[in-house]
Amino acid sequence: LPGCPANADNITATLVHYLTFGSLPATDSKGRPLFAYGTRIHDACERRAHFDAGQFVLEWGDAGHKKGWCLYKMGCKGPSTFHNCPIIRWNEATSWPVGAGHGCVGCSEPDFWDTMTDFYARLPKVTGFGAEATADKIGLGIAAATAVGFGAHGVAKAIQRRAGLGSEGPAPGSMEDDTDGSE
Repeated sequence: LPGCPANADNITATLVHYLTFGSLPATDSKGRPLFAYGTRIHDACERRAHFDAGQFVLEWGDAGHKKGWCLYKMGCKGPSTFHNCPIIRWNEATSWPVGAGHGCVGCSEPDFWDTMTDFYARLPKVTGFGAEATADKIGLGIAAATAVGFGAHGVAKAIQRRAGLGSEGPAPGSMEDDTDGSE
């Protein structure tokens, strides 16, 4: 089982499953047991709420580090690593690297020495930096949709008026409104 080192609880569970059922537990596409490697570390991390809120440690020992903020910008590989570390933990379930204040190094992923180093460099292509970024994108989308809606309504009304389909007549105060009695 991949990991550096492999988690003793995962080894034991795999062996017990094999001895009990005569087969290996369900596996992912890489042949790893799904119970241990079926969830992204990022999704079960106790620091995930800080990622979603855009709260990141920017320097070892800074205020964010002391408050337990997200370690992604310090090189944490949790968003790209599949393992049950945050759930099962280490040392009789007392802690794990992120819980101890160090980012995940991605040791359960294939070829992690080649794909996950430099251990202190941020991973490329991880989308969405916090709830604020998501809210900004949603707000921009709503504003754009509203503008398109108003534009479409204006065009439809102009076409309707030119075709003489409008039953309400000219808008009050418009150039076409001749209700003031002038000729």
